[in-house]
Amino acid sequence: MVEKSCDVLVLGGGGSGLVAGVRAAEDGKKVIILEKAKFLGGGMLFASTMRTFKSRWQKERNIPDQSEKFIREMMDFTMWRLDIELVKRAVYATGEFFDWYSAHESEENLAKYEPRPYVFDIPTNGQVGPQVDKFHNGSGRMFVNVMIEYGKSLGVEMLTECSGKHAVIKDGKLQGILADTPEGETVFCFDKLIIANGSWIKNDEIVGKVLPKFLEADVEKNAHQNPAYTGEAITIAEEIGAFVDWDSMCLRIMGPIAATGDRSDLDNLAHAREIILVNEDGKRFVAEPMVPRIDPFATGHILLMQPHAKSYFVYSKDMLEKIIALTKANAAKADTDVFGMPPLPDYEVVVGWMSDAEKKNPSWCAIGETIEEAARKMGINADNLKATVDKYNSCCDKGEDTEFFKEAKDMIALKEGPYFIVAGKLSTDGAFGGIRVDKDMKVYRNSGEVFDNVYACGDIASGRHIVDGGVKKQVLNDMSWALASGFIAGSKSGISSKVTI
Repeated sequence: MVEKSCDVLVLGGGGSGLVAGVRAAEDGKKVIILEKAKFLGGGMLFASTMRTFKSRWQKERNIPDQSEKFIREMMDFTMWRLDIELVKRAVYATGEFFDWYSAHESEENLAKYEPRPYVFDIPTNGQVGPQVDKFHNGSGRMFVNVMIEYGKSLGVEMLTECSGKHAVIKDGKLQGILADTPEGETVFCFDKLIIANGSWIKNDEIVGKVLPKFLEADVEKNAHQNPAYTGEAITIAEEIGAFVDWDSMCLRIMGPIAATGDRSDLDNLAHAREIILVNEDGKRFVAEPMVPRIDPFATGHILLMQPHAKSYFVYSKDMLEKIIALTKANAAKADTDVFGMPPLPDYEVVVGWMSDAEKKNPSWCAIGETIEEAARKMGINADNLKATVDKYNSCCDKGEDTEFFKEAKDMIALKEGPYFIVAGKLSTDGAFGGIRVDKDMKVYRNSGEVFDNVYACGDIASGRHIVDGGVKKQVLNDMSWALASGFIAGSKSGISSKVTI
């Protein structure tokens, strides 16, 4: 069997692993990064908006620092169940990471950054920081490119299609990691290990323990379901006696989004406050709209309670015309989860979207001259849906939703055909948590002590969020945590004299 040795071995070549490995290499450490996929970068390639605090970039622009207020509010939000020292360390590391990254980025790319809050902090006037938030082509891809090029200059060995499978333990001591590589099984020996494998969402055994109903649901495919996210880190952690915190493990599920896809034309329409939402039985189950009234990262749990986690948006000609008229004054052009409905085009154009969707995939959209016809085409209980619409129309006439107490101003009756039904789907933002870490990203043992030479960062590391009723409540968003925790883990594992965090 082949053996390779290094000072620092990093499992996972996504954003967090790349940052950790490259940072550790700055002190001349021999670093090897193992990435299961055929390419480096993982989910960071699709990330585009972050929280940053106390960076030089912000200070140079006289942007007020809100870090103390942010930490206090986030600790309140997570009910002070998190380690305050870890939270402070991670929050401050966001700025230190950005300063470090900036030293290796081109002036041309640095000029692309604009001062804005993290996207979900815009409504609350959150911390302004550097953003290049083009969807799937923003700052995350820029970070990855810089880490790869800088890592090469430092001699970091970045191996793709290599997956760490098991811990190699001799005489009770962790000696290495057994990995599958293109050359066959290889044992990688190291002085220090950084676990940055990312999510475990493609491991049905783990998902089945955490949220079994998710396995039965029809979930919209997206980058958060990378086939490489198979959770080998949990196996390795258990083998070495690390504390796997199952209580911190969760799936972040959202919805419904239109079956035509997130950010599609019909998904924008699905955010209308006036729609009615029904399940497979043709019955309403919530006061519409769930989003944005309810946290969009929590609504998926409501959908999981419905038969097969399915939902459907229902419209009529007269309702659709009124929705379109109501949006004309809107200025929103960005994320509808945050900013509401953008202006919609004329009725004929919207109906064209519906017709195109129905032709492309009849399970996405159904159009009928009667509500029963549309329901039968979509596979919904037609009798129940007719009764649901009749009861809702009666409530609209009275100006009061006696079933779910939807606000009267958002109630529009469905009385004139044709009728339109758009299928809604469950979506996910990923799977999180697993290996408990301290403020230095050192991994806890089952005994409560920490390993001197094992670190974890990114999605697999627990410490920046709690799980409340299955819902993830976090301090830092995923992108910021990946970068900050990777920076801390790399700094500490490299024992850098430059470390100030």
